[in-house]
Amino acid sequence: MRGPGLDLKGAISGRMVSGGVPSVWTPQDFLDLGSRDAVDQVLHRLTRNGDIRRIARGLYDKPKLNPLTGKPTHPDPRAVVDALARRDQARILVDGVTAANDLGLSDAVPARIVVHTDARLKPITLGNLKIDFKTTAPSRLHWAGRPAMRVVQALHWLHDAGGDTDPDVAKRLRNIFAHPDHGADIVNDLQADMLTLPLWMQNILRNTMPVTSPTDRLKAERA
Repeated sequence: MRGPGLDLKGAISGRMVSGGVPSVWTPQDFLDLGSRDAVDQVLHRLTRNGDIRRIARGLYDKPKLNPLTGKPTHPDPRAVVDALARRDQARILVDGVTAANDLGLSDAVPARIVVHTDARLKPITLGNLKIDFKTTAPSRLHWAGRPAMRVVQALHWLHDAGGDTDPDVAKRLRNIFAHPDHGADIVNDLQADMLTLPLWMQNILRNTMPVTSPTDRLKAERA
């Protein structure tokens, strides 16, 4: 008979290799499967056996091998940042250039990611990339952790760099807002707090967002 420890190990391993979101995990992500102590023990054994990788305290992933070098690839920085927010229940706001790169609004690849947060977090190094955390006043974290966070941050950075009027940016924004998985959440989030944004950003968004949100369109189609 299989013991509860084996069942928990199989359940955690199965979830991590499923290929779904997230790709970086915290113990909190498995508390529906077992107690915190039991989850920690399984994660420790899986790490010790080389089945998973410990990125930092309380952060784990199932690394993939680079087909050219045969070495494990580095964790996805975006997934690491999102996992940190879950691990510490922290409010997190990524910097503009990182947000623009995450969304495909810029080809600029940051060598350093700056994350504004209300928690005190230690820097994390992923290969040649460093993630630094900057303690920030709550008043500057209005969009932290929200569906539209990366859109707002990316547009601020693009505006400062003079690239917010690029037709390719408008085209990419329309694709983001029409995305079947997260487009509706982003659009609804922006619409809820549109008046808190600067006028130049409101104009960009109103020219690229759908007249009706994806959620409203789905309701109309089902009616």
